[in-house]
Amino acid sequence: MILDEAVSALDKSVEAQVLNLLVDLKTRFDLTYVFISHDLNVVRFISDRVMVMYLGKLVEIGPVDLIYRDPQHPYTQALLSAMPSMDPRRRTLKAPLSGDPPNPVNPPSGCRFRTRCPFAERVCETVQPALLASPGEKAHAVACHMRVPGSGHTRATTAVSA
Repeated sequence: MILDEAVSALDKSVEAQVLNLLVDLKTRFDLTYVFISHDLNVVRFISDRVMVMYLGKLVEIGPVDLIYRDPQHPYTQALLSAMPSMDPRRRTLKAPLSGDPPNPVNPPSGCRFRTRCPFAERVCETVQPALLASPGEKAHAVACHMRVPGSGHTRATTAVSA
């Protein structure tokens, strides 16, 4: 079943009821959902696996708990760091990303996230990163030159051994 922003316009109490119903139906009928949402708390609640996209390209995919605990792509890291927190010690004091998103009709060459990535280097301008499994975690894949040994990115070696 494909659900695109299925609960985005709902009151929070109704949203909770719908999400609980979806979880119950998923279990009862062994359903699979493709759940599209910008609400990261909803994604975490409803999903087993998460696929993160930037300008139409897949940048990270894996088990929900792993991605929320240890995001590997700079865009995923920025998304999760921007999530509001009820803990006053975890307030976001500065924006996780700077600049405006590129035009999706005419995306940048190489890595589409490079124009906003704090780690972008020359290789990011020219080569689109491949989506590769993380070392030791076949169910988790990332499309970032920092995660590819020999990619030409100066952080590639340290990122892989971490």
